[in-house]
Amino acid sequence: MAWYWIVLIVVAALFVLTFLVYITNADMKLVSVIYDKLMAYHDSVEKEEKL
Repeated sequence: MAWYWIVLIVVAALFVLTFLVYITNADMKLVSVIYDKLMAYHDSVEKEEKL
């Protein structure tokens, strides 16, 4: 198989993957999960409230 077919297959696979992420809004779902985990962590950390 020629090298350009391999490049074409890789580019097509990346396009399909990014298109699926765009259609399903998966990037913002992942950001929301990470945000919730970070909020829970930072809420549980002891804070010094010194004025």
